[in-house]
Amino acid sequence: MAVIITMPLIREELQITHAQAGMLLSIITVSYGLIQFPSGILSDTFNNKKLLIMVTFSLVLALMGVSFSQDLLPFALSLLLTGLFVGFNTPISFSILSKTFPKRMGTMMGIYNTAPSMAQFFGTYISGVVAITYNWHYVYYVWILLTLLLLILVWHFINTTTTQKDEPLLEVQTSKDFFSNKDLLYFLVPFVAHSVCAFSVLNMNPLYLVEVYKLDVARTATIFGGTRLLGFIGSLLGGFVSDRFSKTKLLLTSIITTTVSIYVFITLPFSLWTVCVLGLQAISINFFFPIIYSLIIRLTSSSTLGTAQGLYNSIAFTIGGLAPYIMGVITDQSSFKLAFMFPILTGIIGIGWILLLLTRGYPKKTI
Repeated sequence: MAVIITMPLIREELQITHAQAGMLLSIITVSYGLIQFPSGILSDTFNNKKLLIMVTFSLVLALMGVSFSQDLLPFALSLLLTGLFVGFNTPISFSILSKTFPKRMGTMMGIYNTAPSMAQFFGTYISGVVAITYNWHYVYYVWILLTLLLLILVWHFINTTTTQKDEPLLEVQTSKDFFSNKDLLYFLVPFVAHSVCAFSVLNMNPLYLVEVYKLDVARTATIFGGTRLLGFIGSLLGGFVSDRFSKTKLLLTSIITTTVSIYVFITLPFSLWTVCVLGLQAISINFFFPIIYSLIIRLTSSSTLGTAQGLYNSIAFTIGGLAPYIMGVITDQSSFKLAFMFPILTGIIGIGWILLLLTRGYPKKTI
């Protein structure tokens, strides 16, 4: 979130194009996605607490590189490492939680997924205030200190977990089984479509607010961070209903709402309604995650949960992570509004795919 909200200032200081700014945002998101699968394999093999400690310490070093960068190349390399180390922790955390709370996985994932909403609010707001008060380099000094604090908290409060054997709904025991199981792979398509929409608005909305609506960074941070905070409602709600209703229909509801909200955001002039649309957008995006993750848990053995979730995230987040660069290129060639048609069209594809799944009876298999 620090990178996203400071990107207008970074773009101004480094004198880079929208395509280059989109490339920087894609670097951190694509690396975040690529590392998920190998991280998932490691989380199913080694001590999760030790892995989490090593990754958190490595993140401190990567953030130091970001904070001291003065040119495009070292900044890009530092963002690459930052994305790798941030992404590395996700399957590890997923594995720890699934083994610690084996019951009511949807509800647990809903609670867990409120953390990004809180981060999107505090990360955006704190970064915006620090950037305006000092400069964007100081933002990363703050997050270095907070990541060191995180390292201490992980060391003292995270327990080592052990894998317990169980019987999944589908016999997915290895990554090879994952690729050969059509039922599980079918839901990768809407996850990719959702990731394109989510990464598009998460990375490009602040630039849109600054450059199209002509808001300053401080006001943008307040509006964007405040509306992203509402995502915790979607996380809790998604976790609650995922244990009670058809996951396929719930995923469809999320993607439809997200796609429509993107269209409305770029169509309406800036007003209070714009803020409301951004809030609804955050809720619908976060609503999706506990549902898709509880679906993975339901269809996968606990001994390979980290691998399965890592593989899902690697594919979806890597493809979704390319969206900011694609949108940056379109913006340079045409306009921001045309660039936002890319996630809208992707969302429509995801909606069509889920409707196809519904006609084939998948609600019964994913209730």
